[in-house]
Amino acid sequence: MQPRRQHRAQRPEFIGHNEDKFMKVKQTPIAAAVSLTLLGAAFAAQAQQTDAPAKPDTKPQQLEQVVVTGIRASLQQSLTQKKNAESIVEVITAEDVGKMPDKNVADSLQRVPGVNTTSAGSAEGSFGENEHVQMRGISSQYTLTTLNGHTVSTGDWYGPNMRDGGRSVTFTLLPSDLIGRAVIHKSSQADITEGGAAGTVDIQTRHPLDFKERFGGVVSAEVARSDAAGTNDPSVSALIHWKNESNTFGILGQVFSQERHLRRAGSEGVWWDSYGMADPGNAAGISNLIGKQVSYLSGAVLFEQERKRQGAYLEADLKVSPDLSFNLSGFYSKLDAKNSNTNFMAGITGAVNNWSAHTQVPSSSTVTGNTVTSIFFPANTFANDAAYSVVEDVALRPDAKTDSKFVNLDGKWVVSEQLSFTSKLGYTEGNAHTKDVGFEVLSGWNQGAGYTLSPEGIFVLNVPGGDKFHPYGAGIGGWGSDNKSKDKETYGQVDGTYKLASDLFPQLKFGARATTHTRTYTQWGLTRDPASSNEALIPADAIGNYPANWYGDLPVNPTPGFLPFKISDAFVKSWLDKYGSFPTITAQYSYEIKEKTQAGYLMADLNPYDNVTGNIGLRVVHTSNSNVVSYGSAPYESSRTDLLPSLNLRADMAKNVVARFALSRSMARPDYGQFAGVDLRDLQHTGVTGNPLLKPVISTNVDASAEWYFAPRSLVSAGVFASKLNGVIGFGSTTLPFQNTSKPGNPVENYLVSAPINSSGQLTGFEAQYQQALFGGFGIDANFTHVNGKLTQKNGTCNGTPTEDCSLYGTSKDTYNFGAFYENDWLSARLAYNHRSSYKLGNRGAADFFQSGSGQLNFALNLNFMKDATFTFEAQNLTDPLQTVYKTNFTQIAGVYKTGKMYYAGLR
Repeated sequence: MQPRRQHRAQRPEFIGHNEDKFMKVKQTPIAAAVSLTLLGAAFAAQAQQTDAPAKPDTKPQQLEQVVVTGIRASLQQSLTQKKNAESIVEVITAEDVGKMPDKNVADSLQRVPGVNTTSAGSAEGSFGENEHVQMRGISSQYTLTTLNGHTVSTGDWYGPNMRDGGRSVTFTLLPSDLIGRAVIHKSSQADITEGGAAGTVDIQTRHPLDFKERFGGVVSAEVARSDAAGTNDPSVSALIHWKNESNTFGILGQVFSQERHLRRAGSEGVWWDSYGMADPGNAAGISNLIGKQVSYLSGAVLFEQERKRQGAYLEADLKVSPDLSFNLSGFYSKLDAKNSNTNFMAGITGAVNNWSAHTQVPSSSTVTGNTVTSIFFPANTFANDAAYSVVEDVALRPDAKTDSKFVNLDGKWVVSEQLSFTSKLGYTEGNAHTKDVGFEVLSGWNQGAGYTLSPEGIFVLNVPGGDKFHPYGAGIGGWGSDNKSKDKETYGQVDGTYKLASDLFPQLKFGARATTHTRTYTQWGLTRDPASSNEALIPADAIGNYPANWYGDLPVNPTPGFLPFKISDAFVKSWLDKYGSFPTITAQYSYEIKEKTQAGYLMADLNPYDNVTGNIGLRVVHTSNSNVVSYGSAPYESSRTDLLPSLNLRADMAKNVVARFALSRSMARPDYGQFAGVDLRDLQHTGVTGNPLLKPVISTNVDASAEWYFAPRSLVSAGVFASKLNGVIGFGSTTLPFQNTSKPGNPVENYLVSAPINSSGQLTGFEAQYQQALFGGFGIDANFTHVNGKLTQKNGTCNGTPTEDCSLYGTSKDTYNFGAFYENDWLSARLAYNHRSSYKLGNRGAADFFQSGSGQLNFALNLNFMKDATFTFEAQNLTDPLQTVYKTNFTQIAGVYKTGKMYYAGLR
């Protein structure tokens, strides 16, 4: 046996510049603040006593890193970092982001093996921008996102997602300009903050003392062209940095402003239900339809939004002495996202269910399996109590917005050559506000209505006279809510590193961390003036039509032969301002969650043999939830302690072959909204409720991989992984009474609701990656991930659905990326394609929703036409795939959407 080698040395860096220097640790926030104060005093005393220069940091590298610093040049750097790392991690740096059409951090992450992104929080369908990140094939709630090693609070502008109270960071608030690098931890270790059962993403910003030059900056400006909306919007960003000659003090400032218009054309099955029968005399005419699933309301949908993201990041770095340094940073980002959604729906509700005393016989219908795929009722056949043919809803959110902010203080103290400490103290807050108002009119007395479901899943509407509003005294319907959420956290941590005189255990790491977190969601219900229901309030100039060619690139026109009438957004807003108010809190929707956590860890680096290194550790976590308060319930408290052991090993099997093995236990806490709160659909009498008895999800994970560096800047690698998920979130269903706030007097009625429950599950998969620099500046890279994830414990009807689909939420069986590039001294071009297969999206109204598989093609071109100036052209979503959301195991179409291509041209 060969003697043990010395552990690989790591480049010394300022605190915060390398995320493995941040041992994520827990103690109470007050104790953390006191400790930091005492630590600062000790820093100052030590600084006065220390004259010798700092010893080089010889701590072992703890991460498998893929650092990308360009296109050709970055290949070798990334593979060198990956080859020398200890555990399973990927890294994307700012240089790579700058060479791709990435507008937020999630855009950048989706190209990493084993990482998926979603452009919707739940069942609402894609809004055209990546919003959440998933790892290893399960829901985004199991992925923890940190910024410079600490948590960051965000919010959602969409009301149902606000109520859901998710822990997953909303990446729409984080532009890619912010990235210094992003580190994706695929395997866990004791010094990583708990909360990511599937993995952790740490976004690291640039730092002023990292730059070679003392003073400099980068400015970029571009125009964004929306193919669907037909708009041109400006975006600008700037970064400036300065440091003194001695490299002991530096400041950095970064600002950004990005605008975008979105138009989403779609088709929706708003309300699926069973075909009923109330008139026995018509039984013979509808015998083939009774009990089949039919779309009561089938809509042609036009969603329009204006997004404006603005913010800034500031940082100051100070080296008091070679052994003492501080870092103070602050961040603020806000997203204004006003929008409207108009849904022109063929209404056959009364004619196909037992509400009407005269269930009608359609003139034509088609049944495929258990689904009515086409049906039509001609004029003058509707019963008098169900005579309307059109329902038009205008959902207006004129002031939708969300923001994120934090302030953070880092410290580092090198006590001696053997002992050093780092510390972190901070506060983060995320807010969201959406005034969500629905305006509804009925049209077309006895004019007839129906639909045909196309092979692409689009409802082709047959509505005679649908281009004009035909009021008949039904009045103006309406509903609405004023929604606010606040997510805030105070955190503190201290980490230590002690170098041991041991070959087997060359270094010991230890620390503690604590947080106090509060999540509140408050809803105020709409109160309408009785005079607001008169249809005569709608002036003639407020009644128009959908835009010509409104359906854009949808493969089928949902409204052939006519443009649906449309009540203008401006009138709906004026109607709300004049007749609506929000004086009363809707208690059943509102909640408050308080959570405290404390954690400590001990981790030892390993060097058992000449060719084997790694780490072994244990993290102990205590979680307490108090004042879980929601409608109709008393405060609920709970607490528990979890042990999270971990082992990471790396072995040089040959000169250019590396093998890795990781065994760990990780955890994720339920989303805040899964503890409390209610989300009801009054029309369908369905909903989702909270469950204060939920426990954290504990995942036992095993990972193994092998890498072959067969040529310069080239790699072939493969890995397998498996997780046993104890407590993974599923859904059960039941019937409960709730107030129907859409009816006068708020009567109590029964609703079929689903509630989150702890279940068990398992996940297995493998990854493969290929990367090679070819001749003449060309190169290619590709990766593939296959995952099988399922619930292993069924709870009644699995996840509250009438099907037995027990797949895990967020699990796409197959994900793959392919990229090709060319680069020389003055030009670079890159083409990248990303694809993920279908997956279970979320649970709404006691039913599961599924997202179709889709692929996206992006292109980037950079032309260096003069020194320090680059022309950029980027194209995003060139394939513009059809985004389809299904209800109940792919048997019912909930929505089909297209958001269009995006083009960007600018100077940097």
